[in-house]
Amino acid sequence: MFVCTGNICRSPMAEALFAHLVPEAEVASAGTMDWSGQLAHEHAVTAMAERGLDLSAHRSRRLTGELVDGADLIVAMTRNHGWAVAARSPAKEAVTFLPAELSRLADQVGDRNGPDAAQWVSALADHRRAQSTTPFIGRPVDEIPDPIGEPLPYFRSIATRLERDLTPAAARLRG
Repeated sequence: MFVCTGNICRSPMAEALFAHLVPEAEVASAGTMDWSGQLAHEHAVTAMAERGLDLSAHRSRRLTGELVDGADLIVAMTRNHGWAVAARSPAKEAVTFLPAELSRLADQVGDRNGPDAAQWVSALADHRRAQSTTPFIGRPVDEIPDPIGEPLPYFRSIATRLERDLTPAAARLRG
Protein backbone atom coordinates (compact mmCIF):
# COMPACT_ATOMS: atom_id res chain seq x y z
CA MET A 1 0.00 0.00 0.00
CA PHE A 2 1.44 3.37 -1.06
CA VAL A 3 0.23 6.47 0.76
CA CYS A 4 0.40 10.18 -0.07
CA THR A 5 -1.91 13.16 0.44
CA GLY A 6 -4.48 13.12 -2.36
CA ASN A 7 -3.70 9.81 -4.11
CA ILE A 8 -3.44 11.60 -7.45
CA CYS A 9 0.35 12.05 -7.88
CA ARG A 10 3.00 10.27 -5.81
CA SER A 11 1.22 7.20 -4.47
CA PRO A 12 -0.39 6.17 -7.79
CA MET A 13 2.97 6.68 -9.52
CA ALA A 14 4.66 4.51 -6.88
CA GLU A 15 1.86 1.93 -7.11
CA ALA A 16 2.28 1.62 -10.88
CA LEU A 17 6.07 1.39 -10.64
CA PHE A 18 6.03 -1.22 -7.89
CA ALA A 19 3.34 -3.30 -9.62
CA HIS A 20 5.56 -3.29 -12.71
CA LEU A 21 8.68 -4.22 -10.69
CA VAL A 22 6.93 -6.93 -8.64
CA PRO A 23 4.07 -8.15 -10.86
CA GLU A 24 3.16 -10.99 -8.50
CA ALA A 25 2.44 -8.54 -5.64
CA GLU A 26 -0.98 -7.10 -4.90
CA VAL A 27 -0.26 -3.36 -4.90
CA ALA A 28 -2.60 -0.50 -3.98
CA SER A 29 -2.53 3.18 -3.02
CA ALA A 30 -4.58 5.69 -1.07
CA GLY A 31 -4.47 9.28 0.15
CA THR A 32 -4.78 10.81 3.57
CA MET A 33 -7.24 13.43 2.28
CA ASP A 34 -10.64 12.54 0.92
CA TRP A 35 -10.25 13.25 -2.78
CA SER A 36 -12.01 9.99 -3.62
CA GLY A 37 -12.78 9.37 -7.26
CA GLN A 38 -10.33 11.90 -8.73
CA LEU A 39 -8.27 11.04 -11.79
CA ALA A 40 -4.51 10.88 -11.48
CA HIS A 41 -2.90 14.26 -12.18
CA GLU A 42 -2.28 14.72 -15.91
CA HIS A 43 1.47 15.16 -15.37
CA ALA A 44 1.60 11.95 -13.32
CA VAL A 45 -0.19 10.14 -16.13
CA THR A 46 2.30 11.54 -18.67
CA ALA A 47 5.39 10.79 -16.56
CA MET A 48 4.27 7.19 -16.11
CA ALA A 49 3.25 6.79 -19.76
CA GLU A 50 6.79 7.78 -20.71
CA ARG A 51 7.88 4.71 -18.71
CA GLY A 52 5.31 2.48 -20.39
CA LEU A 53 2.95 2.51 -17.38
CA ASP A 54 -0.73 3.45 -17.63
CA LEU A 55 -2.37 5.56 -14.91
CA SER A 56 -5.37 6.56 -17.02
CA ALA A 57 -7.78 4.27 -15.13
CA HIS A 58 -6.60 5.36 -11.67
CA ARG A 59 -9.19 6.86 -9.32
CA SER A 60 -8.14 8.26 -5.97
CA ARG A 61 -9.38 6.84 -2.70
CA ARG A 62 -9.09 7.82 0.92
CA LEU A 63 -6.90 5.91 3.33
CA THR A 64 -9.04 4.00 5.83
CA GLY A 65 -8.32 1.80 8.80
CA GLU A 66 -9.53 -1.18 6.81
CA LEU A 67 -7.08 -0.49 3.98
CA VAL A 68 -4.24 -0.05 6.47
CA ASP A 69 -5.14 -3.22 8.38
CA GLY A 70 -5.25 -5.20 5.13
CA ALA A 71 -1.74 -4.19 4.05
CA ASP A 72 1.37 -6.26 4.79
CA LEU A 73 3.70 -3.43 3.79
CA ILE A 74 2.96 0.29 3.70
CA VAL A 75 5.15 2.84 1.93
CA ALA A 76 4.42 6.43 2.88
CA MET A 77 5.71 9.34 0.83
CA THR A 78 6.45 11.45 3.94
CA ARG A 79 6.74 10.88 7.65
CA ASN A 80 3.45 12.77 8.10
CA HIS A 81 1.78 10.17 5.89
CA GLY A 82 3.39 7.46 8.02
CA TRP A 83 1.96 9.04 11.13
CA ALA A 84 -1.47 9.14 9.44
CA VAL A 85 -1.15 5.39 8.89
CA ALA A 86 -0.26 4.88 12.57
CA ALA A 87 -3.24 7.00 13.63
CA ARG A 88 -5.54 4.64 11.74
CA SER A 89 -3.85 1.47 12.99
CA PRO A 90 -1.04 1.80 15.56
CA ALA A 91 0.12 -1.78 14.97
CA LYS A 92 0.88 -0.97 11.32
CA GLU A 93 3.45 1.72 12.13
CA ALA A 94 6.07 -1.04 12.36
CA VAL A 95 5.49 -2.06 8.73
CA THR A 96 5.36 1.52 7.38
CA PHE A 97 8.44 2.86 5.62
CA LEU A 98 9.51 5.69 3.33
CA PRO A 99 10.63 4.54 -0.16
CA ALA A 100 14.40 5.07 0.27
CA GLU A 101 14.27 3.75 3.83
CA LEU A 102 12.56 0.59 2.58
CA SER A 103 15.29 -0.09 0.04
CA ARG A 104 18.09 0.76 2.47
CA LEU A 105 16.70 -1.72 5.01
CA ALA A 106 16.00 -4.31 2.31
CA ASP A 107 19.63 -4.17 1.23
CA GLN A 108 20.68 -4.71 4.86
CA VAL A 109 18.23 -7.57 5.49
CA GLY A 110 18.69 -9.27 2.12
CA ASP A 111 16.40 -11.16 -0.20
CA ARG A 112 13.05 -12.50 0.83
CA ASN A 113 13.50 -16.23 1.30
CA GLY A 114 10.39 -18.27 0.71
CA PRO A 115 6.81 -17.37 -0.02
CA ASP A 116 6.04 -15.38 3.14
CA ALA A 117 6.51 -11.68 2.42
CA ALA A 118 5.15 -10.82 5.88
CA GLN A 119 8.19 -12.44 7.52
CA TRP A 120 10.51 -10.38 5.31
CA VAL A 121 8.63 -7.17 6.19
CA SER A 122 8.82 -8.11 9.87
CA ALA A 123 12.59 -8.54 9.51
CA LEU A 124 12.77 -5.05 7.98
CA ALA A 125 10.84 -3.63 10.93
CA ASP A 126 13.05 -5.47 13.43
CA HIS A 127 16.17 -4.19 11.68
CA ARG A 128 14.91 -0.60 11.75
CA ARG A 129 14.00 -0.86 15.42
CA ALA A 130 17.45 -2.25 16.30
CA GLN A 131 19.33 0.60 14.63
CA SER A 132 16.98 3.54 15.24
CA THR A 133 17.60 6.16 17.86
CA THR A 134 14.27 7.94 17.25
CA PRO A 135 10.63 6.86 17.08
CA PHE A 136 10.26 8.41 13.62
CA ILE A 137 9.71 6.61 10.35
CA GLY A 138 12.64 7.21 8.01
CA ARG A 139 14.68 10.37 7.67
CA PRO A 140 13.57 13.73 6.30
CA VAL A 141 15.85 13.18 3.29
CA ASP A 142 13.89 9.98 2.50
CA GLU A 143 10.65 11.90 1.97
CA ILE A 144 9.24 12.28 -1.55
CA PRO A 145 8.16 15.91 -2.12
CA ASP A 146 4.68 16.67 -3.41
CA PRO A 147 4.77 17.63 -7.10
CA ILE A 148 1.26 19.11 -7.17
CA GLY A 149 1.32 22.50 -8.84
CA GLU A 150 4.69 21.85 -10.46
CA PRO A 151 5.42 21.50 -14.20
CA LEU A 152 5.81 18.18 -16.01
CA PRO A 153 9.63 18.06 -15.66
CA TYR A 154 9.22 18.04 -11.88
CA PHE A 155 6.78 15.11 -12.10
CA ARG A 156 9.36 13.32 -14.26
CA SER A 157 11.98 13.90 -11.57
CA ILE A 158 9.61 12.47 -8.93
CA ALA A 159 9.01 9.41 -11.13
CA THR A 160 12.77 8.96 -11.51
CA ARG A 161 13.28 9.27 -7.78
CA LEU A 162 10.50 6.81 -6.98
CA GLU A 163 11.98 4.34 -9.43
CA ARG A 164 15.46 4.78 -7.92
CA ASP A 165 14.17 4.50 -4.35
CA LEU A 166 11.85 1.51 -4.90
CA THR A 167 13.82 -0.69 -7.32
CA PRO A 168 16.26 -2.15 -4.75
CA ALA A 169 13.43 -3.13 -2.38
CA ALA A 170 11.44 -4.63 -5.25
CA ALA A 171 14.43 -6.74 -6.28
CA ARG A 172 14.90 -7.98 -2.69
CA LEU A 173 11.19 -8.73 -2.35
CA ARG A 174 11.27 -10.81 -5.54
CA GLY A 175 14.24 -12.66 -4.01
